[in-house]
Amino acid sequence: MPLASSAGLLSLALLTSTADAAERPPLLPCEAGDVRLEVDASAPGRVPSLCITPELTSTLLFDAKLSRVELEGREHFRRVTEAADSFMVVPSEAMRDLEPRRLTVYFADGAAPASLAFLLVVHPARAARQVDVIRQTRPVAFYEQKARDAESKAQRCEEEKARFQVEQGGPGGLRGLRAAGLLHGELGVTTKRISEYLKPRPRTALALAEAWSYRAGSQEKGRVAVELKLKNAGAKLWTLAGAMLRGSQAEELTSLPEDTPVSILPGPPGSSVMVEFEATTMQAQGAYTLTLWDADGRSIILENVTFP
Repeated sequence: MPLASSAGLLSLALLTSTADAAERPPLLPCEAGDVRLEVDASAPGRVPSLCITPELTSTLLFDAKLSRVELEGREHFRRVTEAADSFMVVPSEAMRDLEPRRLTVYFADGAAPASLAFLLVVHPARAARQVDVIRQTRPVAFYEQKARDAESKAQRCEEEKARFQVEQGGPGGLRGLRAAGLLHGELGVTTKRISEYLKPRPRTALALAEAWSYRAGSQEKGRVAVELKLKNAGAKLWTLAGAMLRGSQAEELTSLPEDTPVSILPGPPGSSVMVEFEATTMQAQGAYTLTLWDADGRSIILENVTFP
């Protein structure tokens, strides 16, 4: 597939990657999306780690009123809102390189535990959008439903694993696409050069040289992909740890797993990275923001990603 090498697409400013970023510790694991935390007073000491992302709102909802809240580094957040039984934060862009922040909430009802602590981990793309914190016990029916939900989730994971094994065990190339039901009889695989449309955000760990987007499939089943020619201006190897597409309505697409790690060595000439997502021909319409990150949280964020 064509991927022309091109120079001068970005200003020299995009080539800057700070030396301290290369030395930062690995990104801590953290929970994202809609999170439900059940707190057992008999097992204190656990400090949950929650993902936060600059310019995205994270809201914690509690089952009791709060007496006070302590937030480390409050001045770095763009917005902090305290309510009777909830707490909301919006990190600023300046927090991308900051260490995790500790959040401690104190309850007014006198029940145990009287306080809870959380670690807010700045992640390049993922955020805990709504966190439900439950301290009270639940009836047996609640736990039965939870067990059914876990069983259903496990079943979906097994089905997804089986599907990937079938696809990977089949023929390669166009025959593999046809066997997987991803080759539309009329559309085939469509390609779009998007280099000139992309808007890299500042403080990026990698420099963009070229970009293409792809689409294959039908209304029932499909894939989209983004291929990037990237240069690593830092002093440390950059290895892809994850990728996400986020749409204008906050919808999120997480990349499909890679068979082998994709790495970019420091300096020229750079390397190609392709990330793939499940999306039918009716999905992934309009402009998306693509975020790629490594295990240390070094990221590149590209706005206005579109597909053919």
